[in-house]
Amino acid sequence: MKSTRSILVATDLTESSDEVLRAAAALAALTDAKLHILHALDFQPQPYTSEALQPRTFQGHIDAANRALDDQIARTLRPGVEIGSREVIIYVAHKAILERAKDVDADLIVLGPHRKRSDPGAFIGSTADRVIRTASVPCLIVRRPLSLPLRRVLVPIDLSSPALGALDVAIEWANALRPHPSDAQASPELHVLHVIPRVFDFEDVPVDRNNVTVDLHRHVESANAKVGGAVKAQEEVRWGDSAAEEILRTIRDENSDLVVMGTHGYGAVRRALIGSVASAVARAADCPVLLVPPSLWANRE
Repeated sequence: MKSTRSILVATDLTESSDEVLRAAAALAALTDAKLHILHALDFQPQPYTSEALQPRTFQGHIDAANRALDDQIARTLRPGVEIGSREVIIYVAHKAILERAKDVDADLIVLGPHRKRSDPGAFIGSTADRVIRTASVPCLIVRRPLSLPLRRVLVPIDLSSPALGALDVAIEWANALRPHPSDAQASPELHVLHVIPRVFDFEDVPVDRNNVTVDLHRHVESANAKVGGAVKAQEEVRWGDSAAEEILRTIRDENSDLVVMGTHGYGAVRRALIGSVASAVARAADCPVLLVPPSLWANRE
């Protein structure tokens, strides 16, 4: 997190996004980053609305949103937290977030699941989904309080380039957000998990688990050396019917503070593909999930 100088947080102004602001503010304070707060008011006037009433309607919505944002900042941010900018705009939400991230040169985007009230079963709404699929910087999805300092960080890894890039970032975060040296647990627990699909557990498709374990350890040692970290990692290789289910089970069993995963590259239509496992975890994990995009891990190779 040494390079984190600007953090953009998106809020929908509901109480459920209070923890999103708290998480972003805490990270900004710990990294001395500028905190930029954004609410995108996706307000579409009906075609039959009188033109004479539209300016008043727009301004009324903007004024109400600004008051709500001020109230939210007052109840969530501690006194003394420096705000680089706060903005309410009328624009399509995901486009507003991505464009604002570029404007403030954000190193991190923090946002909530942004579920529609009419669809409480959806873990990630369309706004968050579109942002994490196209953002060029890491995105932190916050659906429960971010526990700081970090004590239990889970890094699912499949030895691909996206996963190895995410491992670098996970070690950076674990180092930067670790407990104080005076704390009894001064070093966070970094659990690096590799799940081998059971489809490969056949004689005609041999997989040498020992070789995978050695390879995993080599990558962890390399990442520690590259990042300059000294994080002790618990490395685990296990069989599983579903990588996503094994990861989610581990999150629940270990009460993880944070999960760090890499996303994949571009598809044929130039839309970023998050990857099926990362998507499933981001949608169902009950802890904050940090998604590392291709633009970041590609530069680390």
